[in-house]
Amino acid sequence: MTNHIVGNHALNKVMESNILKISQEAKAAKALNPEVIDATVGMLHKEDGKLFKFIQVEELLKGLSDSEMYFYAPVNGTKEFSNGVVDWVFGKHKASMMEKFHISVIPTTGGSGALSNSLYNFNDFGQSMLVPNYYWTPYENIAEEAHVGVETFQLYDENYHFNLKDFEEKAKSLATRQNRLFLILNDPCNNPTGFCLTKQDWKGVISVLNEISRMDIPVILLHDSAYIDYQMKEHDQSRDVYEAFLDLDDKILAIIAFSGSKTFSMYGFRIGAQLGISKSKAIMDEFNRVGDYSVRARFSSVSRPAMSVIGKIFSNPDIKQKFISEVEVAKDLLRKRIEVFHQVADKEGLKMLPYGGGFFVGVETTNQNIFKDLVSDGVFIIAMPGMIRIALSSVKLTEIERLVKILKKHI
Repeated sequence: MTNHIVGNHALNKVMESNILKISQEAKAAKALNPEVIDATVGMLHKEDGKLFKFIQVEELLKGLSDSEMYFYAPVNGTKEFSNGVVDWVFGKHKASMMEKFHISVIPTTGGSGALSNSLYNFNDFGQSMLVPNYYWTPYENIAEEAHVGVETFQLYDENYHFNLKDFEEKAKSLATRQNRLFLILNDPCNNPTGFCLTKQDWKGVISVLNEISRMDIPVILLHDSAYIDYQMKEHDQSRDVYEAFLDLDDKILAIIAFSGSKTFSMYGFRIGAQLGISKSKAIMDEFNRVGDYSVRARFSSVSRPAMSVIGKIFSNPDIKQKFISEVEVAKDLLRKRIEVFHQVADKEGLKMLPYGGGFFVGVETTNQNIFKDLVSDGVFIIAMPGMIRIALSSVKLTEIERLVKILKKHI
């Protein structure tokens, strides 16, 4: 018995690093001093400092009917949304994926909702998941809510390529210790580094997962694809990783966490999906059973206006093509910022981690006080163990040279 107002399981909940809170502090500081550089939260902004919004999204939002705007969203999603997610995520590989796998879509509150549902339903309490050592820190909070621990492998080898050797070692060790492997890979455009695995890297990962699965150990691969539409490749080329998925063992469950927040700049609408795939119908029946239950129990349903807008974009070829063209404009904005950051970093001798796309670049550091040091010079970033995350998504081209010089001073 205890006299605490909260349950024993919640006694140690402390938000040690709240990215959204730090972002609010950065915004407040910038309001007082326009020279402050805010490189914190992952939302794409234009050069005038305003949020990058998609014209197609904006126009469709304004034209929604009352039922499309205000009614509850179907727990399983509208046909246009759910079918569209499959088409959008797999792209040119959709036919081969549908031929090989049973596929199901469960709408969630953003990509975070997909992560939360998956971690809760596909681990036993007290077990641990596996992630690279550089990962989005809210994974820790989502895992703790699911009573799951976090173990890591080294993302990079000595040449800053994907460290398949360490992944294999850590994956097999964890799997044999707890008779389960739940792996999260945030790719392409890893948050916080911008790193992208190659197709060959993915083949290596799948090979290891298959070995573990053939030991009669449950394997769950959660592919966090939040930034897939911001990889510095053509739209369909960014989907080529799914060629490796075709070789997944029959007993493996793969879950793609789709983020409508990032793809459509609908951050505040909280829309995403768990896209489950397996070659086993029995596994997919389980995926649907627990997924539907958790959606109803945790958040009832998702944002109806966001589902309506995304469904309309997915189901109308003309609108969809216009939207893809707008995504290319967004990527070009990021590309220009990355190019300038690269140029100035090379000139100043600042080493950044390998970047293949996304909103963020990473820089390793041994400075334990890096956050406070940078804030004292008017720069807000997100500090993580061994590195800092810089959100170029919200930094103007004219700020980059000064940003790099300040980073170099304190790194």
